[in-house]
Amino acid sequence: MTAADVALRGGASAGPSGWRRTLAERVSLRVVAASVVLGFVLGTFLTIVAWTTFGAEQVGPPKDVRLTIPAGTAAEIAAGRPGAIPGEIRLVSGDRLVIQNDDVVAHTLGGWTVEPGMVLTIVTDAPAANVFACTIHPSGSLGLIVTPRPGLIDAILVIIMVSLPIGLVLAAGWTVFRMLDTDDLEVEKAAQ
Repeated sequence: MTAADVALRGGASAGPSGWRRTLAERVSLRVVAASVVLGFVLGTFLTIVAWTTFGAEQVGPPKDVRLTIPAGTAAEIAAGRPGAIPGEIRLVSGDRLVIQNDDVVAHTLGGWTVEPGMVLTIVTDAPAANVFACTIHPSGSLGLIVTPRPGLIDAILVIIMVSLPIGLVLAAGWTVFRMLDTDDLEVEKAAQ
């Protein structure tokens, strides 16, 4: 008896067996492709919503961050009282730090000196994390953190990392529901 005779008599088939056969019969490549496409649409939408909601500062256009040294800051620091200046400033690459000195004393920030009544503008063109010696904070230092502004490639990578799992979960869910529906039909036919 040849293998062809066995296949004709309803014996073993030449294709996959067990769970592989069931999967091959019930998984549609069109469903998987449509689910991945829908996943990319949903992932893109969710990424845009998340960046707009939580990362608007990073994805928006560069902005001016104003730091005003109030009148009497030098006297407050000399008296040992806390000043109104934060100990750390966070910017995104491309933002400008605009320092206005309303005090009667010149203040320094790293290598920059801001004379009374002067406005100093610092353009942050590259990501960095620095601590500058300064006279405008009671601690004697000011942290300046510049984070990179995400670009198009960053956005594409985030969309792929979000979208692909969504698409695969949709495909798996669609396939499971399809298998359950098919099993119910087979049970109904057997009961009749």
